[in-house]
Parts: sequence; C-alpha cells; structure tokens
Amino acid sequence: MTYGDGGFRRGPRRDFGPREMTSIKCSECGKDAEVPFKPREGTPVYCRECFMKKKGIAPRAAPAPEKQKEKEAEEGDDDMDEDSDDDMDEEDLKE
Repeated sequence: MTYGDGGFRRGPRRDFGPREMTSIKCSECGKDAEVPFKPREGTPVYCRECFMKKKGIAPRAAPAPEKQKEKEAEEGDDDMDEDSDDDMDEEDLKE
C-alpha cells in the first residue's frame, strides 16, 4: 500500500460479533438501562443520560422545525459554491 492510494489501514478489520448487553439500575437516577459491558461490583454504573451529564457532554437536540427550515433556506442560497464540482477551472479542462 502506498500513501497516494487513498487510505491507510492498520490491519484486518475484526468482527467481534454482537455486543452482549447487561441490564443495570443507574446509580444516579435509578432508571433501568443496559450497558455493553459487565460492571464490577462496588463500581457505580450510569444510564446514558447520567453518564453524559457526569462527563459534561450535552446531548444533541433536534433543531426546532422553524430553525431547520430557516437553515435549509439559507443553505439553498449558496448553490453556486466556489468549490463545487460543477465549476471547472482551466486546469480541469487540460486533464
């Protein structure tokens, strides 16, 4: 493999099969949840929401329908982008 052929691989891709999920009760909120590992005894285990809250990761919220329409309208105004594949330079014509 050479550097110019579009990719770099670290080795064969491994297929570990389906993940075994373990049912837990969240140590923070008490909600029933599943995790993709077997928890150790004495270690707190959190549901997805509490885990993200503890790590300071804000969950992604879907944009409000009005905001989404505004965004799509703004993106529609930029149809003629300089980097568009439809635009051809003199160099493209030489090839």
